[in-house]
Amino acid sequence: MKKLDYLIVGQGIAGTTLGWVLYLNNKEFYILNDEDTRTSSAAALGIYNPITGRNSVKTWNVDTLFYELEEFYLKVEKKIGKKFLYKKNIYRPYKSNKNANEWNEKISNKNYKNYIKAEVKSKNSKTLYDELGGIITTKSGYLDVNKYILESKKYFHSIKRYKKYKLNEGSIIKNDNVIQIKNWRSKYVVMCIGINETKNLFSYLPFKHLYGTSIIIKTKLKIMEIINRGISIVPISNDLKNVGSTYKKDNNNGLQELIDKLSKLLKKKYIIIDEKNGVRPATRDRRPFVGKHHFFNNLYILNGLGSKGVSLAPYCSKELFNNIEKNIDINKEININRYNS
Repeated sequence: MKKLDYLIVGQGIAGTTLGWVLYLNNKEFYILNDEDTRTSSAAALGIYNPITGRNSVKTWNVDTLFYELEEFYLKVEKKIGKKFLYKKNIYRPYKSNKNANEWNEKISNKNYKNYIKAEVKSKNSKTLYDELGGIITTKSGYLDVNKYILESKKYFHSIKRYKKYKLNEGSIIKNDNVIQIKNWRSKYVVMCIGINETKNLFSYLPFKHLYGTSIIIKTKLKIMEIINRGISIVPISNDLKNVGSTYKKDNNNGLQELIDKLSKLLKKKYIIIDEKNGVRPATRDRRPFVGKHHFFNNLYILNGLGSKGVSLAPYCSKELFNNIEKNIDINKEININRYNS
């Protein structure tokens, strides 16, 4: 077998996106993936959202992350002739008068002017509990993550860049300070797999498991925007909505939590069509893990994207690529060197 430039292990959103970055830069690569369905992508709503958190603040590095986000996914769509990116505003019903006042302060704040579209005055809605009104934010939307991964897999497989492969201890060959995967030859190996599969090589990184649950419901609710208050309701067809997702340290009561929160937001009756669960590889400081292993010179990691994988994956993939190919320093907030000492 001819020596590859890159071998990517894992094909979640991180591995898929890195694959596209390599493809668009004419690199020789292969993706090895065990096709485990219990991944973070399984329960992901795929929302990209510039204003997040309990305090509704601009997400980390938002101006840089969102500068190329939509352009990247649209480029992939065009290449394979499939649609999976949907630009949507987000309607955020106010939680309280205090919450309304906080948003009014943001309206007059120049740092938020590019992300706030309009205020919705108080109303008596027949579909939502939003008597106080709310705010509409923009530069957001969602990626159909499962379709993005599946269609990318099909494409990479068609051009002989993808193989089903279960990594185990016997697959990893350690030769001095170089790693190779059995039966494969590559300059670089990039780990984009789950916590359990990664921990033997990157045991010094403080990963943590976070469990996510989402549901698909059927309801007569007619909406154009994503609805967000405590949970998100994403329109995926006329009657079908994606609802979620939880972000918990254990996998208990995720479904009940969604039902409870939905009862405080949605007035319309609904039927649960499907429940999805996944495990997110999150990090202690809520920043991704990107960079080179402290001992093995050809071993890299791109992981720990948490709940913001859609917005982080293109940026982190580009940071890693530029570091390897152009020797440009990785942003110190995501560089795993922060844990090497």
